[in-house]
Amino acid sequence: ASLGTPIVGAIVNRTILLASPQILPSPLMCDDGTSRFAVVSPQIVVGHTGIAADGRVVVEAAQRLAIEHSYTFDEPIPIDLFLEEMSLLFQEYTMKQGARPFGCTLVVGYLPPPSSTSNPEPRLFRIECSGAVEELRSICIVNGKFKGDGLKSKLLDMVNTRTGSETKEQGTM
Repeated sequence: ASLGTPIVGAIVNRTILLASPQILPSPLMCDDGTSRFAVVSPQIVVGHTGIAADGRVVVEAAQRLAIEHSYTFDEPIPIDLFLEEMSLLFQEYTMKQGARPFGCTLVVGYLPPPSSTSNPEPRLFRIECSGAVEELRSICIVNGKFKGDGLKSKLLDMVNTRTGSETKEQGTM
């Protein structure tokens, strides 16, 4: 998953921005048209980087998990439960005989509903191939390095001018 197309995530005001360049490593490869980002529930969006086929499987499992929870409990899936179940799925494949671990990293964006009182701020998470979950700060670059060091500083400047406050810097993942 470390050689996948980079995903840039930023939290600006109460908005989550996710972006990924469309880079093909070889002129012999053809883009299959599959989106790197998918909506899982009204509050959760995911993006995958790494092996595209594994990313599609994981995104489909995430959507299925959210739909089943919504039908069973008549509410959107809470972010803590979603992260725990997805982490268990990733880790299950690290121990499953005859199957290889997923070769993708998942970036999860969570935008709480406006009526939420517990933690009203948007949040970004990363789920590694091993199943490890990490909460990211307001700026993240997951997998890969961009040419030129100015991108990260430009993103931080953009977020600082939009929010009008200091933003903590998140390192390259």
